Amino acid sequence: MNVPLQPVAGGRLLIRPRRRANRVLRTALMSLVALAVVAAAVVGYLSHVDARPVAGAAVLTAVAQGPALTSARPLKVMTFNIRHAEGLDGRVSTERIAEVIRASGADVVGLQEVDRRLPRSGWQDQVRQIATRLGYDYAFGRNLGAGPVGFGNAILSRYPIAGRENLALPGRLEPRGALVVTIDVGPKSPVTFIDTHLGLSTADRQTQLGAIVEDLRKLIGPVILVGDFNDPPGAPEQAKLTGLLHDSYAGSEKVSGEGTFGVEAGKPGERIDFVWLSPDLKSLSWSAVPSQASDHLPVVVEVAPASR
Repeated sequence: MNVPLQPVAGGRLLIRPRRRANRVLRTALMSLVALAVVAAAVVGYLSHVDARPVAGAAVLTAVAQGPALTSARPLKVMTFNIRHAEGLDGRVSTERIAEVIRASGADVVGLQEVDRRLPRSGWQDQVRQIATRLGYDYAFGRNLGAGPVGFGNAILSRYPIAGRENLALPGRLEPRGALVVTIDVGPKSPVTFIDTHLGLSTADRQTQLGAIVEDLRKLIGPVILVGDFNDPPGAPEQAKLTGLLHDSYAGSEKVSGEGTFGVEAGKPGERIDFVWLSPDLKSLSWSAVPSQASDHLPVVVEVAPASR
């Protein structure tokens, strides 16, 4: 190791190793690492709960409050499993997802399989990118990951998101969650909107829906539950929702399409993506929207009060 030679009184040379400088450097580096860890923890906490565009940003067009919800002015709701924005062509594109949503005219969107800063999707903060393109408010619920990196559900809204909570759902396989928000749809018309992605096993789906039902029983007012249920209509676990919510497809006045996953030429696919409504809401129309943006088709439902 080379060390500096320092002249001293009397003309002698004294060898001084760089120990003091090294100690200072190590201390500074450790301080920077500690700050980075704290910053990552803060970002991670916020990422786990939610994030949204900065209020007042020029790109935002979300309105302060929606019009009163009526049959003449229905709320257009979408559920869409975006598979981290990977289309059937293998290309990852949040721009394409945003365009599908824009073309549908959806007011509130529940997304599943959303990446946040993962390598497979180019380190993108996907929900932020999509929301910024649309000018929508948003919330993100992380089910997997740590710090600023994650994977989970997200909700986009043309109208302000007033309250938000990410519920961890029970299960033995991959962690799942239910993102719950309150949306100011109109004057004195808050709507509770829940976005979920249930597990791959029947046992997990049973316990996960049970946890969601417990939360549903505590809610007052209109409720919309959307998501990828990984099971077709009539699955035994869906009986837990009886009396609390109804399937928008079954009660819709107008239906276009049917399957939402595994749809191919000559094959209708399965309907595993749902929009469930509380008894005070009804479905005016239900559509499975043709798209190449993911391996699931987005579902769009026009929702109105049942009594108007």
